[in-house]
Amino acid sequence: MSEEISGYEKELIIEQERVALVTRLLREEIQRLEPEVGELRSQVVDIRNHFWDDVTVNLSNSDDLTETYASMRQQAEVLTEREVSHRYRANLLKGMKRLLPAPYFGRVDFHEDETDISEPFYIGLSSFLHEESDTFYVYDWRTPVASLYYDYPPGPAQYDTPSGIITGTLDLKRQYMIREGSIQSLFDTSVTIGDELLQKALGRSADSQMRSIVATIQQEQNRIIRNVGSRMLIVQGAAGSGKTSAALQRVAYLLYRYRGFLKADQIVLFSPNPMFNSYVASVLPELGEENMQQTTFHEFLEHSLSAFFKLESPFEQMEYVLTSEQEVGFEARLEGIRYKASGAFLQAIHSYKKYLEHEGMIFRDLLFHDRVLISSAQIKAYFYSFESSIRLSNRMELLKEWLENKLIKLELAEREADWVQDELDYLDKDQYQRAYVRTRKQHQ
Repeated sequence: MSEEISGYEKELIIEQERVALVTRLLREEIQRLEPEVGELRSQVVDIRNHFWDDVTVNLSNSDDLTETYASMRQQAEVLTEREVSHRYRANLLKGMKRLLPAPYFGRVDFHEDETDISEPFYIGLSSFLHEESDTFYVYDWRTPVASLYYDYPPGPAQYDTPSGIITGTLDLKRQYMIREGSIQSLFDTSVTIGDELLQKALGRSADSQMRSIVATIQQEQNRIIRNVGSRMLIVQGAAGSGKTSAALQRVAYLLYRYRGFLKADQIVLFSPNPMFNSYVASVLPELGEENMQQTTFHEFLEHSLSAFFKLESPFEQMEYVLTSEQEVGFEARLEGIRYKASGAFLQAIHSYKKYLEHEGMIFRDLLFHDRVLISSAQIKAYFYSFESSIRLSNRMELLKEWLENKLIKLELAEREADWVQDELDYLDKDQYQRAYVRTRKQHQ
């Protein structure tokens, strides 16, 4: 028994030394990055405020126009470079600050097939690459190798990478409880995430806001989170089974995996009520991601339809049903509510959609300065030129692309019109700046 205790204590000392090393390196990197981020931010603000001071605006002739364009482009490139540098370093700094209290929560030792060594991988909320030594001290929980921690006990294992599946043997799976750089406990496991770790994580999460507990993701949840092969994913489970947690962590994973072209504001979370929005609002920021758009179905309908229809909230409808029984028309309205909640009404909507696939869509002329650029007849003819098998939503996307391409060609031709040069001749620097800012926002 004494040998077991001695072995555990020896392992604890070694692991604590590594935590201390990673903590020290994190602090050093934070101290180095903070002034850099502050300086870059000041430069970005300064360039934005004085953007036009160093730009020569002269449109008298073609040579002056070329010089003006080159001057604007040079300033824009300097600003873009500073903004990209600031954003990159600021994100690094945020990630390091998140890791500082508890650099990681898990470790897997993986022996890749056809190699001679077993390599340790430490799993945390974000990655930490020490640039000076070119060493990865912590791997983000969303990296491919981190799936070993969630999916396998010690033994044969594999993980998927962009270059293919890596197979080998998982020699060790270890979990940590770290607080303010000090290991509270560590234990090796052979099956799944330890109950002790899960209970402590859930205990810390019992407050008014949901917390991220990526250290305790179960194997079934991990399959949901990392599933990228299904166009539509439906998750069913009892209350408290982790559906919401898995959904939010899936969003964080998708933002990480497709970070080159997927942004948080392109994702919408439909919540049952506004209180739920507040409850889950801290999860993504805790994982280092921007919050997605959050709304209720009623709020979404109000945003989309309020200009054309007066919408009744569920609360207003309930109040009417419970208090207005004596009003004239009550029974008729009640029957209308029942019908709109029935399968027959849904079938009517489907039938109307099928009708619109063949006829009935209403289009308007696209006008510019009272000139018809693309007529409604042209738009309608193109929309109904598709095969009937193409869905209505897909036709709308194809129509949108067609219109955008037509408008780009019309815009290029319109630039040569006399009125364009007349407008440019009367622009001052403030108007140029507003046009430039508006154009940048459209292309961000």
